Amino acid sequence: MITHPFSAVGAIIDAFPLLLSRRLRLFLLAPILANIALMVLLYTVALSYMGVAVEEMMGFMPDWLSFLNWLFYLLLNIVIGLLMFYSFSVGVNILAAPFMAFLAEKVEEHQTGKQFDEDMSFAGLMAIAGRSLKRELQKLGYFLPRFIGLLLLSFVPVVNVVTPFLLVLFSAWMLALQYMDYAFDNNKIPFPDMRASLREKPLLCWTFGFIVMFAVTIPFLNLFVMPIAVVAATLLWIKLFSERFVNYADLLSQTK
Repeated sequence: MITHPFSAVGAIIDAFPLLLSRRLRLFLLAPILANIALMVLLYTVALSYMGVAVEEMMGFMPDWLSFLNWLFYLLLNIVIGLLMFYSFSVGVNILAAPFMAFLAEKVEEHQTGKQFDEDMSFAGLMAIAGRSLKRELQKLGYFLPRFIGLLLLSFVPVVNVVTPFLLVLFSAWMLALQYMDYAFDNNKIPFPDMRASLREKPLLCWTFGFIVMFAVTIPFLNLFVMPIAVVAATLLWIKLFSERFVNYADLLSQTK
């Protein structure tokens, strides 16, 4: 377990040359276009409606709390900003999910020689897109109640001192879960089983999540974070998880 942080760093480093190889570089285009489109939309909405939304909410505050207007204004801006950031992330992930699933497949094929039996007809591609969307909704259903719970804790005295740290840890965990899930899903591993496997390697997940979180804050590099993270997560799947789930899909189909 103590070596897991080094495995996460090594996978990120190994992802760069692999992603720039002739076979995989095409997969850079989809997330970049999705990022640019949704980033423009995000900033347009933010500039147009954030101030108005905060002012509307402040109108419901009683007069005797008017001396705390500056504090509530600050907190509401932070909450709305976080909600918009996560909405942006969810939107990008949903749009790019089928492309990232294909990228994870190609990386696993390149590294292991395994061949995925995918139907590349229009109907098959729609089925893959539907499966990816279903998985993204599962992740959203996992994320929202926990995120809302942490936001509510931020208004509880004393507890709110540690809430920012909990939000950061949870964000790192969600980033690891988000990007490692593509390889698990390609190999037909159910969402709860994937979460259970990741929980056994917390240092790996937090290190990976923190690296991705930091990379998202760097201009220009953040446009490439998604495919880099998918490639790195797939490399971690191959190295640390795949042996446990050998022939899992075959066994699952037999039990059905």
